[in-house]
Amino acid sequence: MTSRGTSRAPLLLITPAFAVVFVLAAYSLFWLIQLSLTDLTFGQPFDQGVPVGLENFRWLLFDPSSTFWPAARLTGIYVLGTLVPELVLGLGIALLLNRQMRLRSVYTAALIIPIVLMPAMVGMIARLYFSHDGLINFGIETLAGVKLNWGGRELALMAVILVDIWEWTPFFILILLAGLQTLPVEAYEAAKVDGASNWQAFRHITLPMLLPLILTALVLRFMDVLRIFDVIFAMFGGGPGTATTTLPLYIYRTTMLAEDVGRGSAASVMLIVMIVASTLLLVRLRQRVMFQA
Repeated sequence: MTSRGTSRAPLLLITPAFAVVFVLAAYSLFWLIQLSLTDLTFGQPFDQGVPVGLENFRWLLFDPSSTFWPAARLTGIYVLGTLVPELVLGLGIALLLNRQMRLRSVYTAALIIPIVLMPAMVGMIARLYFSHDGLINFGIETLAGVKLNWGGRELALMAVILVDIWEWTPFFILILLAGLQTLPVEAYEAAKVDGASNWQAFRHITLPMLLPLILTALVLRFMDVLRIFDVIFAMFGGGPGTATTTLPLYIYRTTMLAEDVGRGSAASVMLIVMIVASTLLLVRLRQRVMFQA
């Protein structure tokens, strides 16, 4: 086989799978856009939908009775409140595990456990932990003598953020630890000879060389955290009130509870646009960093 034929072989192998995924995604997106342009009650046949043009989007974005923007703001808080701590903690723990230490493989294997658990199960267990007489309040009461109302409007969002941090910080740890173990040792040896401190080596060697991998992990996690539904729904169902109603929960409430398929579909389209636009920005930033490196 020629070199040209060899280079085409991987593309030919993944083409069937890619074609199936693309067709299913395109078909689903087509129907989602169709539904977003109609007035349809949940449970009615599709052909009974009344075309309303962009009315659902107008209501969603500009009507005073719409709560789309508060849900979007809450989603932004949730994304920042989870991604930033997960990245910082993940990088710090990865740096610790990158040192020569006993039982490092055991610690690394234990970190996989939160990731492989079913999100719905994590949410149900977390709901018990964050209940008034749960394990979290037991620890707080033991140390500070008070109990917190994690199910109230003030702390419900903080509770789901803490659960997400616990569940997905290992994702950053494993990826960044793998990246740290591939960095060339020669650069650190040269820096040590020149008298560089550990902080200087981290700032001028580790961080710049690891930055493309950090951005890659951020892109992957960002796409996932924007559409998280299971844990929040299992813990509080979007409540109390709208305290944990992120955009995926808003879409569920609009479509399933309010039984408004058109507005729920319009909200789904807006969420897809947000995910795609934000992801493209992060990917472009990553490409710029890699080009400069």
